[in-house]
Amino acid sequence: MEIKLNDIDKSKRELEAELTYEDLTPHFERAIEEYRKKATLPGFRKGKAPVSMIKKLYGDGLEYNALEEIANSVFQNYLIENKVDILGKGAITDMDYKPKDNLKFKVEFEIMPEVKIEKYKGIELKKTKYIIDDSLVDDEISYHKFRNAVNEIDGVASDDEYIVTVDLQNLDEAGNVLIGQSQKDLRVYLGNKEIFPEFREGFKGIKEGEVRIIDSKNAEGGPKKVQITCTKIEKIIYPEMNEEFFKKITSKEGIKTLDDFKSEIKNELSKIYEGIADRKLRADAINELIKANEVEAPEVYIEAILSNMINDMKHQYPRHELPKDFNREEFKKERRVDAIIQAKWYLLREKLIETEKLKVEEDDYKKLAEENSVRYKIPADKLIDAYKENEDVKMKILNDKVLDIVIKNAKIEEIPEIKKKDDLENEDSIV
Repeated sequence: MEIKLNDIDKSKRELEAELTYEDLTPHFERAIEEYRKKATLPGFRKGKAPVSMIKKLYGDGLEYNALEEIANSVFQNYLIENKVDILGKGAITDMDYKPKDNLKFKVEFEIMPEVKIEKYKGIELKKTKYIIDDSLVDDEISYHKFRNAVNEIDGVASDDEYIVTVDLQNLDEAGNVLIGQSQKDLRVYLGNKEIFPEFREGFKGIKEGEVRIIDSKNAEGGPKKVQITCTKIEKIIYPEMNEEFFKKITSKEGIKTLDDFKSEIKNELSKIYEGIADRKLRADAINELIKANEVEAPEVYIEAILSNMINDMKHQYPRHELPKDFNREEFKKERRVDAIIQAKWYLLREKLIETEKLKVEEDDYKKLAEENSVRYKIPADKLIDAYKENEDVKMKILNDKVLDIVIKNAKIEEIPEIKKKDDLENEDSIV
């Protein structure tokens, strides 16, 4: 028996084997004996037919049927004898059998690639330094005022601080009602900057029960008329800017003045944007680390990551079932680059954990538990016990430690960016 190992790439290997008929004979004899135990031939009890008769009747077929099992057996023995750890399972890629002569076959498999980190210190990164403009603070305060306002029934919308409830009805050019083109009980905040100019003008000073015709345009840009019938008018009454309101929004005591409140809102916005910048920096650190260090992503890892992506998608649908038209292969093709990046990061991270001799300490669990205790309203000591049993938590802590080292030793250039009210147009509050 001759066996040769070929390197395909940094993680793929190919075992190439040739067995003579003499090598194959013991395997064939075992296969024939196994078949004899369950064979029933005329004139013989089950399992008692002569081996010679089994060979004569079924020998050739049994030999062919045994080839794959023989190849797998040879492959597994080679791995054990040579202490080769493989990823996943091997796959027979070629098999050539010449009866009474020899068997040639090839098995392709993957091993953990050797990971060398040439550079993880001194990586160049850019970090955004967000500067919170006062307009953003004022807009955030306006949002909270609007969310905490109360509405009082009124008869006339005398300014923009009203909500009007209207029925809309499209009309043709002659003013006739277009059947099926209506909308009832539409609530409109008159201070909304997104209202079309003609409607903003048409709502001015409108009274409860009043009917107006507004000249507007359809989707194609042609003229259309819209009849609006005002059914309710509500005046927006904003909360007082006092200590009670400040505490309600911030959950903090001692904020007494509007200036103090603005300072607190600005501080919270700064923290949020600092978190955004930090997450972006850590993502960039991973990408730059991958660029700086050549590493082969094993196909087994890539496929496993893609499968996990698909499983995650299932949880987004009712009964955790993907749509019938979901194309798995197309999805894998689209997300393959992401999976390769994740696989490479995993290998680099594991190597850095080994290089820096990182491990999870008791204080790491304690710190994380204290951070999340208030959020989840669970005693910190209970969280610590749960975290110690959770492998995902352990890996998150180690992941953070690796990135902390990379970022600590990186060359970071801060790029200032002013965040203004206009940057959050059409977005909800983030405080």
